[in-house]
Amino acid sequence: MDSLPLFFRTLALVLTIALPAAAPALAQQNDRVALVADRISIDSNTGALIAEGDVTIIRGDTVLQTDRLIYDETDGAVSVPGTLTIQQADGAVLHADYADLDGGLQSGIIAGARALIDNQLQIAATSAQQIDGRLTVLNRVVASSCTICEENPVPIWSIRAERVVRDADALQFHYENAVFELFGVPVLYLPYFRHPEPSVDRASGFLSPEIISSGNFGFAVKLPYFFVIDDSRDATITPFLTSEDGLLVEAEYRQRFERGALELSGVSTLDTDTSGDQRGYLSALGYYDLGNDVIARIDATALSDDAFLDEFNYSDTDLVTSELSLEKFERSAFWTLSTIYFETLRTNQTQDTVPFILPAVEYRRSFDLGGTRAEVNADILSFTREVGRDMSRATVGAGLDRTIVTSPGLVLRGFADISGDLYSVRNDPIRGDVDEVRTRSTAGLEFRMPFVRRTPELTQIIEPILQLVHGAQSGNIGDIPNEDSVLVEFDETSLFSTNRFPGEDRFETDFYANLGLRYESITPSGRNITATVGRVFRSEPLDSFPTGSGLEGKKSDYVLAAGYDVTDRLSISASALADNDLSLTRTELEVDYADDDLSLETTYVFLEADTTTPVDRAELLVDVGYRLNDNWFGEIGFRRDLRNDDFISADAALSWGNECATFEFSVSRSFTTSNNVDPSTEFGLTLRLAGLGTQGDAAQRRLRSCGI
Repeated sequence: MDSLPLFFRTLALVLTIALPAAAPALAQQNDRVALVADRISIDSNTGALIAEGDVTIIRGDTVLQTDRLIYDETDGAVSVPGTLTIQQADGAVLHADYADLDGGLQSGIIAGARALIDNQLQIAATSAQQIDGRLTVLNRVVASSCTICEENPVPIWSIRAERVVRDADALQFHYENAVFELFGVPVLYLPYFRHPEPSVDRASGFLSPEIISSGNFGFAVKLPYFFVIDDSRDATITPFLTSEDGLLVEAEYRQRFERGALELSGVSTLDTDTSGDQRGYLSALGYYDLGNDVIARIDATALSDDAFLDEFNYSDTDLVTSELSLEKFERSAFWTLSTIYFETLRTNQTQDTVPFILPAVEYRRSFDLGGTRAEVNADILSFTREVGRDMSRATVGAGLDRTIVTSPGLVLRGFADISGDLYSVRNDPIRGDVDEVRTRSTAGLEFRMPFVRRTPELTQIIEPILQLVHGAQSGNIGDIPNEDSVLVEFDETSLFSTNRFPGEDRFETDFYANLGLRYESITPSGRNITATVGRVFRSEPLDSFPTGSGLEGKKSDYVLAAGYDVTDRLSISASALADNDLSLTRTELEVDYADDDLSLETTYVFLEADTTTPVDRAELLVDVGYRLNDNWFGEIGFRRDLRNDDFISADAALSWGNECATFEFSVSRSFTTSNNVDPSTEFGLTLRLAGLGTQGDAAQRRLRSCGI
């Protein structure tokens, strides 16, 4: 007879748990709580509901699991006298030895708390208090992201704190009276600090520090601090303390707009140099869509002196380019308008001889005329120097291009273009002040006949190519200075170009034939081969080509190029120029290999002496990376001058990482003097701790092997 009243009382208590706020809960369906247990009984003395066995309470996204639970219907309190696990909505997992919670599982007292945050950061506390489902206050805490178990009793790093407050809404941890330990040894005390949860992508706080030793500025430490301003803006301030040059401050500001982006960065010394000046640089990089597909861009850098970038290892460039531009790109047309400022860092060049470009204008538009592609173009370029030649050039032109494929497979292409140039030269030390008009024209035919052989295992393509071209120009070429066509690259990419000069000041004329043969084999396994051989024949030598370019005389050097994908991991490529005696005048050989443990990039370059390089040059570049095991990874690289049998630069790095920390040691050496900076050696040490707003580099390689 007692079983029926017990049934109704149990049902009523379950409904009370499901509707803990009575009538208000009827309007708040998300506050409902579900209880599942192997056994449910009612304490006849207290009226409390007792759930035993495999007990689970689910409230929204919060899940509590235990083996015994007591629910007091008078105040809605939930008491868990034994071990329990709480899975919270944000993914945090909390283990405990005992807990007293409210009916909504959002507030209460927890004893022997142990938490796992984002499957990385482990926190153990003697007790914890949960407040309003948002704040978790943990007392006498030890925190670490390292695997802690019987075989790893002492973590690589840990934090012991008197109290830690976790803010589930702000995704932040706040530590009070914290002590950092490395391998169980205290190394740093902080009365307070905070860090974001591991799952947070952007949060204000300190980033990984970097320790550096350099022959240029001595011993140094960098400690970046990252500010999140809002969803579209952030900033980074990095104190850069050196033993020889005092304190520098690095700063970076980034902002995303609805139609653009901007990045400002710079460095400044706080102490003045021997001349009383501050040193540093400032740069701006960004773009903005002005509407109607017009994009404004900025890429500008200002320097205090020629040596700063190289001395503090920001860059080894010898020419800094700053540009402001407007551009518009459409399906069949584009135009650009820009101004360009060059700042030379070369010891053999003075700034007053470097040109300043204003403006540089380029316009192109193409048309489809029933299978014939037509193009019109216009260009304006003007630059000035403080000392030396000033020049302005305006160009207009048009061209036609049509390709026909005949039934036997012969590909015929005809092309022609014409342009006119107006030059205005001032302050030329040789020519004086000159105005010159020039017209240029090119017409030619191209013949290609691809022969294809296919089998299930192999596809082979052999394609002979012949271009017959005639170029003509009017005007006095001697009155036109060569500003943009000094360096000419001749290889397989320019073999079939109708004008191999990189700019507009020089132009290929007379009759010439570009003749070559291309081969390609393709296999299903990816073991592919490509090869190109070719040569240029001229009716008359063209003096505009510089000595050593491979294009002097009536016959050019032979162009040779080949590539072989040995496997999906190993590839070999080579290119060369060979003269009439088949002696190599220019060679480049590259070997690349990459698998799960080893990466290799090797390049050999040989350049015979020419007008720009008075002596032969031969260099070898090597970069190797090797993973010794799941935790250790090493890298080494160097650039060597084979002619002088000396190194130009070398670097190496060794890193160790697991699920909770990464240590990286690096060393680099520059063996040459450049930009008034002597040869120097730099050492670097970086430590990254996973769980404190960063990910362990080896987290995916070494998963947790034991619990918390």
